[in-house]
Amino acid sequence: MNGVPQYGQRSEAAAAPECPRHPGVRAVDYCKRCNRPMCTQCAIPTEVRSICVDCAKRVRRRVSTASPVVTLGLIAACVALYVVGWVSPAAERAFVFAPVLGYFEPWRFLTTAFLHASLWHIGFNMLALYWVGRSLEGVMGHWRFAVLYGLSAVGGTLAVLLWCFVEPSTWQTATVGASGAVFGLFAAVFVLQRLSGADTTSVLVLLGINLVYGFITPGISWQAHVGGLLTGLVVSWVFTRLARPRRGATERAQERTAVLASVGMAVVLAALVTGTYALLLS
Repeated sequence: MNGVPQYGQRSEAAAAPECPRHPGVRAVDYCKRCNRPMCTQCAIPTEVRSICVDCAKRVRRRVSTASPVVTLGLIAACVALYVVGWVSPAAERAFVFAPVLGYFEPWRFLTTAFLHASLWHIGFNMLALYWVGRSLEGVMGHWRFAVLYGLSAVGGTLAVLLWCFVEPSTWQTATVGASGAVFGLFAAVFVLQRLSGADTTSVLVLLGINLVYGFITPGISWQAHVGGLLTGLVVSWVFTRLARPRRGATERAQERTAVLASVGMAVVLAALVTGTYALLLS
């Protein structure tokens, strides 16, 4: 019956799938964590069944890289630039974003997320970044977390630029702060909880309170909040979908796909910025 054993018969070796790490070699078992087929060279015995080499490496990596180095690095960069701005406001102005400046100096779309207007401003954002980032970075991994933060920051700044269609007077208005990027992190928490079947009530309440606060409080760029939130939703959803184990695909292959997806999302954001300026200036 096409290689499917009947009662009392041995299964045929050719009926087993190929090992994704060793093409042409038949698998002897499925990983209990990711359900990928694995040959004798890839099976790592545990107390109950076996796991594949990729999952064993992932477990060791999470143990050895538990420190949220990216989160702490982002906080250190924000604090350092706040001190620079306090000592030399002229130096800080080289990183501030305003729509009129971003057209000629596009790096401001990202650098403005590292600047803050007051101690209260930086204190609140850094507390939120540390609170969410230290756990989220452990789940997503260092480089994915860094990409999520950076793209969410740019997405928040893009929303500020898009608001010029509604309020042309904001063309010369400066905007600073990590709030857009932080909202992207909150969005990622929601996506991860949603896809895992966990209760998302608490993160939705937190997002709702902060969004409403941004709308009703003068001087806060709620546009950056919304832009960072939407960007974070897309980026985290893409990463989560690409990270799902697939038979026949090694972790290394999925890692390469995630890197290409990151480049693609960055290109899309750059194209949106370019297109927005083209429409605003036409």
